[in-house]
Amino acid sequence: MRSVFSLDTEVVVLRAVRGRDARLPCGQGKVFLDGPDSYVLWLKNDREFLYRFPNEDTDTRSLSRDQVFGTSCDGGSCHDDTSLLLKRVSDRDAGIYRCRVHYQASPSVDYVIDVRLVDSPGTPRIYNEEGEEMRRGYVGPISLGASFTLVCEVDDEQPDTLVYWRRNGAVIERAHSARNGVLRADVHVRNATRAELDAHYECLAHNADVTDPLSASVLVKMYLPPLTVEIRINNNVDFEAGQPRVVDCVVVGCVPPPAITWHLGDTLLRPSVHKELHDGNYTVSSLTLAPSLRDSKHELVCRAHNSHIPDTMFEDKVVLNVGYRPICLTNREETIGAVQRDAETVTCVVEASPEPLQFSWTFADSRTLYTSVKKVAGHHHRYSSTLTWLPKEGDVGALLCRATNAFGEQKRPCSYTVAPGGAPSPPECVVLRSYPSALRVQCKKGWDGGRPQTVHLELVDSDGTVLYNVSDPAGHFHLPDVEEGRNLSAVVYASNVRGRSDSRTMHLQIMTPLSASAVTEEAPGSWMRWVEGCAGVAAATVALAATALCVRAVRARRHHTDLNPDLVPRSDGSFHREPDFAREERLLGTTNITVNQLAACQNQYSSSPVPSCRVLVGCAHTPPVEPCATGQHSYFV
Repeated sequence: MRSVFSLDTEVVVLRAVRGRDARLPCGQGKVFLDGPDSYVLWLKNDREFLYRFPNEDTDTRSLSRDQVFGTSCDGGSCHDDTSLLLKRVSDRDAGIYRCRVHYQASPSVDYVIDVRLVDSPGTPRIYNEEGEEMRRGYVGPISLGASFTLVCEVDDEQPDTLVYWRRNGAVIERAHSARNGVLRADVHVRNATRAELDAHYECLAHNADVTDPLSASVLVKMYLPPLTVEIRINNNVDFEAGQPRVVDCVVVGCVPPPAITWHLGDTLLRPSVHKELHDGNYTVSSLTLAPSLRDSKHELVCRAHNSHIPDTMFEDKVVLNVGYRPICLTNREETIGAVQRDAETVTCVVEASPEPLQFSWTFADSRTLYTSVKKVAGHHHRYSSTLTWLPKEGDVGALLCRATNAFGEQKRPCSYTVAPGGAPSPPECVVLRSYPSALRVQCKKGWDGGRPQTVHLELVDSDGTVLYNVSDPAGHFHLPDVEEGRNLSAVVYASNVRGRSDSRTMHLQIMTPLSASAVTEEAPGSWMRWVEGCAGVAAATVALAATALCVRAVRARRHHTDLNPDLVPRSDGSFHREPDFAREERLLGTTNITVNQLAACQNQYSSSPVPSCRVLVGCAHTPPVEPCATGQHSYFV
């Protein structure tokens, strides 16, 4: 094709296919209008006006009025608006067309085209290597390394017809004449790679200049194994027991998208989210994992399953390290009695996995000390640390112990209260007559002053003779061979290495047999002895009158009660009161004991002496209005 820019413009001959659209270019599509007053006119046979650009439709589009370009895009394809479009060309469209360009600053230029019509070469047909026509529009699915052949044939005897293959828009093969009236082009693919996935093979038949070629195409489908399977945890395999954490498994390059399963040891887990990204190349499965300690050192496995490649397993695995930050073993706050310049030692015990790196101790004045770690023998995850220091004046108040391991610092510290230490507080005691000639004394220890204490008991006769002088760290005493009705007194006190508490005296002279009785008062002075002498004379005057009534009352009580219900025999022959267990050592769900939740004893290790609590066995009615059920008892404080 050639054009002549002269008064006698040469004619360019272009072919169009009957029955199809044709677009005639003006100046081979290289026309550029130089201003808003320039335009293009199309004429047929120099008589019939066909088209003008710009026009009313052009004004509705957004065009620069300084520079007029003749290109627009519709439906994803761009074309030159200065060209002339002929719809469904017929024989009457053949002829001479003139494109006249009126420039604003230059002389006009004419381009002349002679349109001649040709017949369509027909739609290409695509066959496989077995000669079967491919009507599905795709090849495969095939696997990596596979081979395939595509054959394109066009029935046409016109010498100017071209038949060729394009792969993803690039020409790769041209046809040759297979036999008379048939053009054929073959494509052979050997050892297919991933590059063939979704490859677009197109066969085109073209015998015109201004009409788009006829085409047929196929798409290549493949089954592909994953390129990678990866558990993404940012190289952090440490999981805190019971704490949920999201873990992703990313599968790249698997076609079709795989099914993803999670396994922890021998357990199949259920993912919380499964999603496929839009490009089809990534598949992501998210798992919310909250492992326990027993899952530590187990493998977390992510497996991608391609149902079309069943003989191969695609997976990634990591070994979990499950632990937890330190936890204090005691829920109660302990009190430490400290004396200035007297060395004090405190031991903090925690459970942790892995082993703590260090312990820190923080005093009330924010001073912090650090101590080393020691494993507690006989326990897998129990560790302790001991702090020994010389107390000073500012140490009174809270003392907090925290341990730190790979999972972080202990959330709830072990809590202690540092209080001024010294001699212990007096114990609170009750006296029970277990047999006519035996006494049982049980004492509740008071504040120990910061050191282990021992409870002492002296049984004194009316003339001041000490009948018994015994001591016991627990404060429990059994006194045999104590005659009933004697004027006796029990003196109790506590002592530790820092001193001795005040004494408390209990007068036992008119105890009623087989009942609990205790009278507690402070050690009397000289004026109290005079009052006691007067009371003794008065008591003697009424003793004879009261004897008969007392004996009758005693016999009636013996008839109803064989033993004090507070007393429970031990295997060694001694007795103790129930319950003498720590509240934390029994589970309410495993016993028939019910507990009054509103009653609670204060901590015996408080910084100051506290009133004692006594546990009684009986019904919840005071006084009883009906007999207690024999199958269950309640303990009231």
